[in-house]
Amino acid sequence: MKILGIESSSIAASCAISEDNNLLGEFTLNHKLTHSEKLMPLVESLMSSLDVNISDIDLIAIDEGPGSYTGLRIGAAIAKGLAFSKNIPLVNIASTEALANNIKTVDIPIAVLIDARGERVFYGIYIRAGDKLEELEEIDSGTIQEFLQFTNEKYKKMIFTGDGALKHKTLITEKFGEKVLVADDYDSIIKAWSLCNLGYKKYLKGHKINSKDFSPNYLRPSQAERNLKKD
Repeated sequence: MKILGIESSSIAASCAISEDNNLLGEFTLNHKLTHSEKLMPLVESLMSSLDVNISDIDLIAIDEGPGSYTGLRIGAAIAKGLAFSKNIPLVNIASTEALANNIKTVDIPIAVLIDARGERVFYGIYIRAGDKLEELEEIDSGTIQEFLQFTNEKYKKMIFTGDGALKHKTLITEKFGEKVLVADDYDSIIKAWSLCNLGYKKYLKGHKINSKDFSPNYLRPSQAERNLKKD
């Protein structure tokens, strides 16, 4: 089966096409949050390069969030529109899980931190057991200080990834010392191939939804909604 992955939860815009669990092609731009202008042309260019039509796609794997409110909304609109046009099922993947999937080290907790602006982060903790990712801590949000205090007391060693980890790298290394590794820039960006990879595995387990039933997991109100409540 051919799977189209669509990623838009952060500054990176990415799309990929796989056949079963084999990557056919991927385009990723990590430059400015302009998904409304770049993401759909990126998808179209990838399909053209691979000589693939939307009719050839059997499944769309979409990042459900958390992450950028605007980015998630744009990605959802594109995925839902493409899925609806050809009645293609969707499989939704959490952005934290997609980031954790970049890390292949086994038996060490993977702390995913996504920048939520200011001192706040979206987070999740996973561990790889063989080829499987297991969730150790549910997705949530809080301040970086709260998260580091909690994890430093509970875990003996961790690998951190995500743009939130890069932003707060100094604070993380000061808090954890030799107990921690921080992934490099490449592994701290979600690539659409990770969505295809996880999406294929979940589809085989029976996880799929209709396009009309999908909505992003923003995890908190948008900035506009928060400002409105203050007025």
